[in-house]
Amino acid sequence: MPRDRIPAMSSDEPRRPGLLAIATVVVALVYGGTLAWLLLSDNRLAGEPVVRLALAPEPPPPPSADKLLRTQGAAEEQPTVPEPTPPPATDKPSADEQALLDAAKRVERGDEANSDADAGSGDGVKIVGAEPVAREVAARAAVDAVGPLKPVPDPGLVANGKQGPLPIIGKDGRQPWKVYARPLPKGLPAGPRIAMVVSGMGISESATAHAIATLPPEVTLSFAPYGSHLQDWIDKARAAGHEVLLELPMEPFGYPQNDPGPYTLLANLQPQENISRLDWQMSRFAGYAGVMNYQGARFTSSATALSPILSALKSRGLMYVDNGTSQRSLAPKLGGDIGLPVSVGSRMIDPVQNPDVIKQSLSMLEDGAKQSGMAVGIASAFPVTVDEVTYWATTLKDKGFVLVPVTATTAGPN
Repeated sequence: MPRDRIPAMSSDEPRRPGLLAIATVVVALVYGGTLAWLLLSDNRLAGEPVVRLALAPEPPPPPSADKLLRTQGAAEEQPTVPEPTPPPATDKPSADEQALLDAAKRVERGDEANSDADAGSGDGVKIVGAEPVAREVAARAAVDAVGPLKPVPDPGLVANGKQGPLPIIGKDGRQPWKVYARPLPKGLPAGPRIAMVVSGMGISESATAHAIATLPPEVTLSFAPYGSHLQDWIDKARAAGHEVLLELPMEPFGYPQNDPGPYTLLANLQPQENISRLDWQMSRFAGYAGVMNYQGARFTSSATALSPILSALKSRGLMYVDNGTSQRSLAPKLGGDIGLPVSVGSRMIDPVQNPDVIKQSLSMLEDGAKQSGMAVGIASAFPVTVDEVTYWATTLKDKGFVLVPVTATTAGPN
């Protein structure tokens, strides 16, 4: 066979890939790997475990000045009444109770000076509500109808006790609750009667002075036994036409954590010890027509503890005002049983120092007077309350109500 002739390959032999095909595959692998590396290398977490977290959305950006002005303008076109401030928690004293506690501590220390600086009852409170001219005219007109009340004490209605002067029934039968009461003017119009008692007087000098000068004289003023210069305040109050009461600290539930102060009447004491404490309280000043409880939910619910006190008050010719804050109080029933003049508060006017709450309370007091013919409001001496009550009093005549002192609302012998 000639060497230049190559025999043909048999179809049964397998075909081997050529060098070109192999090179093409290698180039493709290198290119694909490079491309994959470039894509992965652009992610900082490539190849690492990833945990996805659901985050809260970011707050929106603050509104622009133009949008803020438009929003404020819309709010001014539709004014809203602020929500009343919720009453304070029952385990904490209110502001007026705290003022009394502070004053009680000063008495216990024997330091009764500078009461206004420490008490803070009403100091720094914004005075709102009443028009000064209207209230001054109304107050002066009312005081002119009766005139200033007589100076106190009446010599025939006072006796010296171991701790100071004490009220007594006169030898001629005159009783302090009648003699020291503000008399009703002649020609008193018909209509539902409303009495208002402002309590906590004598603790803050500025608040006390404001109340005496501002409130209409028909309003009864109740003085705490822990204030300073109390007799001077009584004289000023009566000169402005106000009858006055003495507040008696009595044991509340939660005592001694909730302590009204020294000489508090306590349910577990013997009657003679409570009577001694009562004498101390009554000797703080003279000229009051009666007394009103300060706290005392526990004490007034105990007939054993309360009965001797009510009997002592009757023997001295005084009246008793139950502030109406405790539904368990036995004072109305026990007082009625022995013929003690008793008046019961219908509503606390200012559970919080909020003008809207006070206005609503006064409106509800009017509703109560319409239904029963008489109602008794109990308020504190804060300036905001005093001003709201003063302005409200100027509206009563046109509504058909008659404002009277609390001595004109007693149940019992007259």
